[in-house]
Amino acid sequence: MSTTGLSNGRLGMMLLVGTETLVFSSFIGAYIVLRAAAAHWPPFGAPALPVDLSIFNTLLLLVSAGLVFRQQIVATFASGVVFLLLQAVEFHRLYAQGLTLKTGTYGALFYTLISCHGLHVVGGLGILAVAFRKRTWGEYAAMYWYFVTGVWLVLFGILYLI
Repeated sequence: MSTTGLSNGRLGMMLLVGTETLVFSSFIGAYIVLRAAAAHWPPFGAPALPVDLSIFNTLLLLVSAGLVFRQQIVATFASGVVFLLLQAVEFHRLYAQGLTLKTGTYGALFYTLISCHGLHVVGGLGILAVAFRKRTWGEYAAMYWYFVTGVWLVLFGILYLI
């Protein structure tokens, strides 16, 4: 126990989530500013983002947050893997429709935000894997997974719904 009244592990995870929140806040802020400055969003000729697969992925992450709350580490891990696989399917589908990094700011921001989130999901899977072996890490895995889920809800809202 540290002098803060929190365990070192909990304090460390809170600091990690706090710094990662700043990273995503910066990216999301840049997205909002650049989108507001654009004459047309999405730009003419760029494919609109389909919501079908993303709605399913959103529900999947929400369910996985409930699973990690119940300490269902393996089921949460499996949900995260399925989420990433479906994101890969969506990337492939959008790329085939013409949304690439060369699409301009729109494509670059989309892939940057979603890829950054995907990397954080991979990190969350790593923490879940450790929590499976070390049950004492369950609390930390849950904190990080809630963060990953919350970030996705924001990204889904600003990229797909607004």
